[in-house]
Amino acid sequence: MDTVLNLLEPLGLIYDDVGSQILDNVDPGSVTRAWSEGWFMSDFRSAGYVATAYVLFVVFGSMIFKLPFVPKIDPYPLKFLYNMSQMMMCAYMTLEALLVAYRSNYTFLPCQAFDIVNPPVGNILYIFYLSKIWDFWDTIFIVIGKKWNQLSFLHVYHHTTIFLFYWLNSRVNFDGDIYLTIVLNGLIHTVMYTYYFVSMHTKIPAKLANDGKSGTSVPIWWKSVLTMQQMVQFCCMMTQAVYLLATECAQPPKIITQVYLVYIFSLLLLFAQFFVKSYMKPKKKSKKA
Repeated sequence: MDTVLNLLEPLGLIYDDVGSQILDNVDPGSVTRAWSEGWFMSDFRSAGYVATAYVLFVVFGSMIFKLPFVPKIDPYPLKFLYNMSQMMMCAYMTLEALLVAYRSNYTFLPCQAFDIVNPPVGNILYIFYLSKIWDFWDTIFIVIGKKWNQLSFLHVYHHTTIFLFYWLNSRVNFDGDIYLTIVLNGLIHTVMYTYYFVSMHTKIPAKLANDGKSGTSVPIWWKSVLTMQQMVQFCCMMTQAVYLLATECAQPPKIITQVYLVYIFSLLLLFAQFFVKSYMKPKKKSKKA
């Protein structure tokens, strides 16, 4: 173990420096970051290690499982527990964020109060950040199950960057209007994982199944609805960001909201591209011999 830690130390020092530069640029004078200082996974070294391990798994795990003599692994027992845990965890985070907003007298319009000492949203945002590590199991199931059509740039980009972005939020943007992202994202994922959980044990009628046969494959129309819900979520988040920038709300550094707006827009474009490619372009019919 000591040998591994010694090998990782040079990389850790780089991550320490990168993390310090990020925080110094977005939060000059350490105005807000003191709240979560020293918490588990609050340092960029830890977040960097996790993100690096994830990307390395995608690269090398894919190489290994693409070898013809390596069999795919049926993740059913783990997926059963995983989908159930995600369903409950996402529902909890959504409800807790809504309750925090209610108890804090947040209004419908953005520009909520930001408390840097006792942030009402802070604890649930921290849990939300850590939950993004749990989300990496989506990718693990794809790789060990050899579902290569699901291992897209969008998938890896989304999982990696959302985790790193919420590391930043957990350090300097942990209260006020950030609650909305937990509500929106948590709600979407509650619906998604509930359906996945139910569909694992429910036969879909033939007229709804992708192949026209009674089975458990997720129908295309439902997948398209989930993607549309994701895009609506991004539009709501972007609207909130634009409002915050236009009204000069007394929030954490403006640069965070600016980067957030660009980042969410990139996700919207990628999801829109995926939607058009998957659900709008006609499928090529295979030629009969």
